[in-house]
Order: sequence, then structure tokens, then C-alpha cells
Amino acid sequence: MEAAAPPQGMRGRPLNLPDISIIGVVDGHLTDDRSDAYRDRLEFREVELALQGFIYPQMRADVFLALHKHEDEYDAEICEAKAGFLRLAEGLSAEVGKIHVNFGKLNKMHTHHRPMIDQPQALTGFFGDHGLIGQGGTASYLFPLPFYLQAEGGVWRAPAHHHHAEGAAEVADLSGNTVNAAVYEESEEFSMSGELFTGRLKASFAPTAKSELEIGTSLAAGHGSHYTHHKDKAMVSAVDLTFRVWPSSYAKWTLQNEWLHLSRKVPPGNLERDGFYSYLSYRFDKHLDLGGRFDYAEGAWPVRSFERSFSAIAGYHLTETSAVRLQYKVRGMDDKTVHEGWLQLAFGLGPHSHELE
Repeated sequence: MEAAAPPQGMRGRPLNLPDISIIGVVDGHLTDDRSDAYRDRLEFREVELALQGFIYPQMRADVFLALHKHEDEYDAEICEAKAGFLRLAEGLSAEVGKIHVNFGKLNKMHTHHRPMIDQPQALTGFFGDHGLIGQGGTASYLFPLPFYLQAEGGVWRAPAHHHHAEGAAEVADLSGNTVNAAVYEESEEFSMSGELFTGRLKASFAPTAKSELEIGTSLAAGHGSHYTHHKDKAMVSAVDLTFRVWPSSYAKWTLQNEWLHLSRKVPPGNLERDGFYSYLSYRFDKHLDLGGRFDYAEGAWPVRSFERSFSAIAGYHLTETSAVRLQYKVRGMDDKTVHEGWLQLAFGLGPHSHELE
């Protein structure tokens, strides 16, 4: 008698061996911004190892280990390490561990799966360079409706940023006496930290046989990254809309939009900041796609700042797991304009290196 096919994530006989994937990213970056740490470099930016498989029926494990280039050094880190419960009950699933939080359209995707090289500034400004990542758990429920509707909620803990002492200075105390006080350098990166609560609601419809409309809303509430010093509360809310059209088997139009709003309560008062991006692309066939993205983002700090940018993006897919991308970007930041360009080769072996969409 023929043996039953093993579940996805197990090959052949169940020997408890995981699926293994390797992803590498080579990145070249040109810019006229002299403050950019990665200015005029061609280097191996990232390598990721994925170990994935089923550990029990309807239960799987996914571990993603990586080496990332930060300025002149490679840092090892756990990108994600999670256990997924695919069917706790009808329509109910859950994940626990260190996870890219399911917030909006891009935050949950690993960078090599995104159709663009850099991260939109609104996500970087409100969540940091690596996006919103937390230790905790999330549960989602797929409603039994004639269209796709899923609700998700999570509880997390994220590390706070720290202030670094940069010497001392003489200042006057409340009595008018001169004293020496430490001078702290505050990180330029803002993100959410401490105890966080997140939620997402996503709906999907098919207006025609060759199109899809997806609408989502997301929420993250907790503290800002410096809350141990400033005791600030922070909340980011977002709305996203994605419309896809397939004119033929391989051709595809994609219009993706995401708007984010940050609200911070800090000692000087309440801060309200906004950011959004709009991305339009067309895939001609199995290999070539062209697109453009417009970004607008306001800074998360009390001193108001903003950035506007436009990016032209081209991608050529060598295989299902490897692609070459080009991106040119013009950034308008307060009182200066910066021109940037990227050339990227992303390649992979194994199931995790395949495109998600």
C-alpha cells in the first residue's frame, strides 16, 4: 500500500528534520548624504537561515536566524522564533515567541520578500529600522463569512532604548547652585517598547474574476522607546488598502497604500504625527516588474520635521527564489534634498526564499 503524503514541512518519512532555507542579500548603495553610514558601499548586507517544520499535527515551528551588517560589523540575531497553532478551534489560530507583528502590509514581511529595497519612512520613523517586533503571543480568528474577514489581537514586550552618557556639564539646580550633571545622548530612532497591545482587522473581496481588493486596519498601543525616562505613552493606528488586477496569467497591477498616525503623550504635551506611502507596480511577465512609491512622514520627536520622497523601482526575477532590484530615490528632508540609489541581489535556497505573493 502507498504511504500517505507527509504534511507540508516534512519531506519523506517524518524524521523530525526541518525544512532548511538560506537567503543572502548583496547590496550596493550610492548617496550624496555624507551622514549616511552605508554611503557608497557594495557589501554582503544580510544572510538569513530559516529552520521550519511541523512539530505536531496542526502545530509548527519557524526559526529565522540572521547576520546583519551594521556599519562595519556583522551582528547575529534571532529575527523570529515562534511556534504556531494552526487550528485551536474552527477558524482560530495562534502564535507565540519572537515575532514580526502583523501590523499593516509590510511590517510582517521579511525584507527580502518585499517588492522594494528600502522600508517606507513612515514605518521607520514610528517603529525603527527593523519594524515592530515583539516577544509575546497573538491569536487570530477567521470569520465564517462568504468573504474573507480575519481579526487578530496580540500582547507583547519590546526592549526600550537607553540614553548614553556623553560626559558632564555644569548646570544650576533649583537653589541656584552650580552642580555637575551627566549629559545624555538620546537615540535618533523612535520605536514602540515595553508592554504593547496590538490588533488588526483585515477583509478581502473579489470585485471581478481577475481582481482583489484588500482593506485592513491596525493598532499598536503601549509606550515609546524612551518611556523609562520620559514616561511617555504612545499609540500607532493605521489603515491600508491594496488593489490587485491580473490582466493575464503572469501580468499583475498592484496599488498598495498605507497611512499611519502616531499619538504620543510626553511631558511637553500631546504629539500627533502622520505618515503614509503609496506604491504602484506592474509585473509584465514572470521576470520583470516596474513600480514607483511616494512617501510622506513626520518625525516622532517634539521638534516637528517631515520627509517627502519618490522612488522608482525595477525588479528582474531570475528564478522564483532570486531577484535583482534597482531603486532610485529622491528625498526632501526639511531644508535639504538627498539623491540615493540601490542595486540589490537577493538569492535563496529552500522554501522560505520563495515569494509570498
